[in-house]
Amino acid sequence: MLNLPESVQLLHRVARRLQALSFFRRLYLLILALCCLYAVVLLASRLSGLFSVELTPTTIGFIPLVAVFLAAILHRRPTLVDAARTIDKQSGSKDLFLTVALLEKSAGSYQSLVAHDAEEAAPKVEPADVVPFGVGRRFADVAIAMLAIWIGVQFVPQLDPFGRVEAAEEAAAMKEDLQTSRKATQARTAQLQKDDSGGEESPEVKKAVEDLKSAFRKMKPQAKKSNFQALASRQKSMGALWRQRNAEQLKELLSKSPSMQRFGGASKSKLDQWTRELQEGGTKGLEKEFSELQEDLREMLKTTDPVKRAELAQKVNQKLSDLEEFAKDRVNSKPLAAALERAKKQLGMSKLSELSQESLKGLEESLELAQLELKEISQTAKDLQALEEALKTIQLAKRANDQDQLDGEQCENCVSMADYAELFAELGGYEGEGEGTGGEDGGGGATVEEDDSVETDFQSEHTKTALNAGKVLLSLKTKGLSDTGDAKKEYSNLIQNVRQGVSEAILQEQIPPGYHDGIRQYFDNMESSTREEPDESAQ
Repeated sequence: MLNLPESVQLLHRVARRLQALSFFRRLYLLILALCCLYAVVLLASRLSGLFSVELTPTTIGFIPLVAVFLAAILHRRPTLVDAARTIDKQSGSKDLFLTVALLEKSAGSYQSLVAHDAEEAAPKVEPADVVPFGVGRRFADVAIAMLAIWIGVQFVPQLDPFGRVEAAEEAAAMKEDLQTSRKATQARTAQLQKDDSGGEESPEVKKAVEDLKSAFRKMKPQAKKSNFQALASRQKSMGALWRQRNAEQLKELLSKSPSMQRFGGASKSKLDQWTRELQEGGTKGLEKEFSELQEDLREMLKTTDPVKRAELAQKVNQKLSDLEEFAKDRVNSKPLAAALERAKKQLGMSKLSELSQESLKGLEESLELAQLELKEISQTAKDLQALEEALKTIQLAKRANDQDQLDGEQCENCVSMADYAELFAELGGYEGEGEGTGGEDGGGGATVEEDDSVETDFQSEHTKTALNAGKVLLSLKTKGLSDTGDAKKEYSNLIQNVRQGVSEAILQEQIPPGYHDGIRQYFDNMESSTREEPDESAQ
């Protein structure tokens, strides 16, 4: 085997340069081709608007990356024979190096002569002269092409002669809105499912009511002071729970008359029924409405008749509108109204073929959330009813305690809070319709004697809201008498103004129900006392 170190080294160096040159040529052609293709797509998309392609300056960077990948796969890899032919052609060695490349495959006595000549000629050949790269011009062409398409991306306007672009943008915006609404629905649903207590009173309220019953059973007639302190403590904690749950919308619902007049929209009798049920903590009618709504939705998904599908969609939309109106006008529940509003939007999105399945899935999730929101409202209403009943029972217990009649041993047969209320009303001698105490001019309840020897935890505090008309009755800078009867008349007018603002103040300050009658009767008695005072000017 002949030893040809110089010749073999030259062949390998030239072969590597040929391979690099082949790669760069292929890369150059691919970049130009991809730039042309990019420009065609850009112009067709921007000028015709028949299809929408997201072409931004960032996407231009993918052109050289794709070209490099394709060039690495598609370029031809030169052999030593190709390198030998290139050397012979550039140096004029008349197939000397080609013979060397094929020398091992040939036989003859001339091999040593060829090898000798090739070894002498190899050091004189420079690979860079044999295979010059010359990439400067090609690099300039690539830079110009890339700059041209960048200018096109930045400055070619988006035309929409056929309205396709606007429709595509609306569909994309609706899809994004749908995905966002579904995420919000799923998050809220998970939160409500975690806090769900089965539609009954919350565990906190149940525990407070049971603790109150236990406290009632421990009352002793002779322990009047300790009884009062225990009742006051329970009344304070119950009042705090009541204020915590008495949200603004439930306050309006529980105080709203179901016979309110309305025109158009959902059936008045249907809304009245839902309102009465929810005021009592029930949701039977609303659950039936949701059940019918889901049945119509399932039927709409099954049918292939476009006319029937449109009728069912209109029916579903009407039911959603009725429920949304109830949530806004009767319950004033923003979470429930938001869930129903999302359901209506998702029903409208179902008309688009590309969003049909996803929007209907979102509609089902929104209906499930609406039912959970409704259950949450029902539970809060039940909590408020239980707390109000407990607070009223505490008032009756206080009355019985004032008369030394509060005996826990008589509560053995009491089960519900109504049983305790009935017992305490009997022990306190309560027979009237109102809950306040009274005398000749007071409420219908029994008169409670005052005992100043009893120590209490009463603290004098100022209310946050002024209950007076803000008018000075009388101001004198010199000694003298006022006009007869003027001060008394202004005082009476002031009392009347304050009485008119009592109800509003009770709502603003969120006073628990157990205190309402006592506050109103206080101002009634003040007015009665004013009327009964003799007019000195008449004497």
